[in-house]
Amino acid sequence: MKPRALLTIGSTLALACLPLFAQAQATVAQVFNGEMLGTNLKYFESVAGIARTSFGDKHTYKVQGCVITADAAGGSINDLRLQLSPTCKADLSSFIGSFAPAANQPLTIAALHESTGGPLEFYADCLEMCGNAADPSVYALWEGPHAVGFTQVLAEVMLTDDAAIAASSKWADEMKKHKGEDFVMDNQYNCERSFDPAALQSFKPVAITAVTIGTQLSKPGC
Repeated sequence: MKPRALLTIGSTLALACLPLFAQAQATVAQVFNGEMLGTNLKYFESVAGIARTSFGDKHTYKVQGCVITADAAGGSINDLRLQLSPTCKADLSSFIGSFAPAANQPLTIAALHESTGGPLEFYADCLEMCGNAADPSVYALWEGPHAVGFTQVLAEVMLTDDAAIAASSKWADEMKKHKGEDFVMDNQYNCERSFDPAALQSFKPVAITAVTIGTQLSKPGC
């Protein structure tokens, strides 16, 4: 085979392998990064690698053992979600600058509130009689000022461990005391902000299990 043909084949194979090579080399800091918001999906995958799973516009990647999900509606990265664990910590500084909690530290609701200055809006999939279809979560939403492009941070607390469940019960009890049981059962707390302070007090020490960053983030409705 001629050298030119060999060179062409070699170049084609190298280009085909780029996403896989990127996936092996990428770091969480490179992929879960504010610079990625608004980029083309193809560019994002040149760094993150090929998605492991895709469901509609949601694409999930595994980077350094951490699960990162990108929403790419319209072909561009609209938001990024990082599933947290003791080995998967979120550095939010590339997204929200000085409003970010200290990097490489456990991310709690208290830490997010302290660094951003609030306010945090609280929402939940369900607090009582949730069934067994999926583990419900409570969410704390913060929207940054113009200085950070009104970037939103949606902190998720999955109600699976004792601390999270106890916090959700405390929040629910406070609302039932003032609004009655139907208010909680019908998820009416998602429609008003009067019980956000009670939620903050209940969830302050609780660890965040996932964080999503972008703009116009979706959250549970009424």
